[in-house]
Amino acid sequence: MATRIDFEVSHGQLVVFSSSLENPFNEWTAQHFSQGFTWWPGCVAFRTMTESGWHKVEVEVVNHAGPVHPGALRVIDVPFEVPADGAIEVGSIAQIIPLSLPAGSFPLRCEFMPPSGTREDERVRLTFAKKDIPRFGVVRADPELSVGDELLTTARPAI
Repeated sequence: MATRIDFEVSHGQLVVFSSSLENPFNEWTAQHFSQGFTWWPGCVAFRTMTESGWHKVEVEVVNHAGPVHPGALRVIDVPFEVPADGAIEVGSIAQIIPLSLPAGSFPLRCEFMPPSGTREDERVRLTFAKKDIPRFGVVRADPELSVGDELLTTARPAI
């Protein structure tokens, strides 16, 4: 199952969250910014390659994530729990897109790809892998990230 969505990103973040969350945007610390993501149960925000602009996002549910795309510039893995009703949302502060996915605990891989063609839209692939083991990891870091020895795997909702 693959879904393609386009939306405008603002404040340099792409967010995936359970639709039932009251405050779906995370508070960013310096360490979160350096590692490229913030996470708390039901919500993850990935630091985008650009501060704002249109993003083409491919959302895919697969059995296994497979190898990292060879052209990916930045790749981050996090655990993600899709609620029983399957209702999640993907987007940014500027625009949110509701989606319905199978319920369950998934590893979620976020791959930032180089722009394609003449348009400078950012391309992102979000992969929910049904049968893989959820884990945290910065699999591929571009020069904008500065990943330390330990990832900060807790965050608070921004209020």
